[in-house]
Amino acid sequence: MQSISWARLQQNPPLLLAHGQVTLAGRELSTALTELAQEAGLEKSQLHLVLAPGQYQLMLTEAPQVGDDELAAALRWKVAELLSYSVEEASLDAFALPEDAYRGRQRMAYVATCPRNAVSSLDSSFAQAQLALHSITIPEIACLRLGRLLQPAADGRALVMLSEHECQIVLIQDGHLYLSRQAPIGWSRLLQSRDFEALLLEIQRSLDYYDSQIGKGVVRQVLISPHEHAGELASYLDQNLSPEVLELDLSVWLGSSFAGVASEQALAIGAALGASA
Repeated sequence: MQSISWARLQQNPPLLLAHGQVTLAGRELSTALTELAQEAGLEKSQLHLVLAPGQYQLMLTEAPQVGDDELAAALRWKVAELLSYSVEEASLDAFALPEDAYRGRQRMAYVATCPRNAVSSLDSSFAQAQLALHSITIPEIACLRLGRLLQPAADGRALVMLSEHECQIVLIQDGHLYLSRQAPIGWSRLLQSRDFEALLLEIQRSLDYYDSQIGKGVVRQVLISPHEHAGELASYLDQNLSPEVLELDLSVWLGSSFAGVASEQALAIGAALGASA
């Protein structure tokens, strides 16, 4: 972790009050959090943290016929052999896909895991900064919360969240998450329009899988996370993909200009929306 992106929201209705980024520059996380709390006035705020892609592992697996509150426990040992560390050392959560995913042939679920000592370290850093960490979530859930701000769509919608080195492609419909994919393509690779083809292929693979395997039909809209070059990228993709491609404009729902801000801050908004989830 080299920087912290943050957003402060008013709830009900959600309104973006402030946002920014703090660079660690070799400092301890607790020191940077203390500085952030003072500068942004977060001392009495309810805080929600979204993990970076490299801090957790997300796996798709068949789900047993148990209630949602028992799903994580039921899947703990099923994913044990897929972890690079002992399952006893894992902090684990799970959520089931909607029943109509994969045409209802088999109930599926995503399992998110993170080393328990990493979670404890984050809790400790926030505690040292005298900040109350209310919840820890993952980018997929932050994207889903962002998607729920949008007008519900009868057809699927894809959110493409681009950071400096990675891309998160999340497909949602009617407020539910159906598919998440990551690719090692970020703005560091998308320097010119001729570099856009690699991302185009990743998005097309996701759309094809959503239609042919998950069985949810055609996606009608693709939204690119805010960035100073997002408009250029969206224009290229719009010319080469069947769905409409636009830049994700959060100002429509959050009452503040968000142009040119990287995806980490958009995800920070998704994490902050956890207070009203």
